[in-house]
Amino acid sequence: MLQFIAQTNERYSVAETVQMAIEGGCRWIQLHLPDLTDEDIKTMSADIIALCRDAAAFLMIEDRHELAKELGLHGVHLTSVTDKSAAAIREELGPEAVIGVEVASAAAVMALRSADIDYVTLPSDMAVGEIAELVSTVRDAGIETPIVATGDISPEDALIYMAAGVSGIATGKPLIEAKDPIKETELMLSTLSNNK
Repeated sequence: MLQFIAQTNERYSVAETVQMAIEGGCRWIQLHLPDLTDEDIKTMSADIIALCRDAAAFLMIEDRHELAKELGLHGVHLTSVTDKSAAAIREELGPEAVIGVEVASAAAVMALRSADIDYVTLPSDMAVGEIAELVSTVRDAGIETPIVATGDISPEDALIYMAAGVSGIATGKPLIEAKDPIKETELMLSTLSNNK
């Protein structure tokens, strides 16, 4: 699984980065726009929503679950949440929404077991050894929630993370800053599909 993290960039608009990720084959887009206001996001979102709709791609936003609901996005990725707040957001967005949560420990994954989330991501500064240990602990506990590594992960680095047992990669900058973002996205998807 590849989750493309769309963010502001000096070379391209956010919509252009989304379009290139989609042209490269990615069907899961997450808007990471912490420095923009809700109004800014609403203004830019029409093009992005249309791109994702036409490509049958999931479109999510980070942390702003009210905005996700207002814009009719597929879901929300939460970077700071408890099991109770995750459950409340699930109730607000409904059963069809995709909800992801950033966690920093196996205990945090286990605490979210009853919150009906769809996946977890790990902090970008978590070492690969720690990731492997967390994945092993969670799987040994019988929890099958997908675990996604996040950060500035290149296709070459993705192999290391997949070997640690993660279900997918969430990244953006290395793809968009590549000489050919579309080909780099294709390479990342190929790397992930060949190393399941």
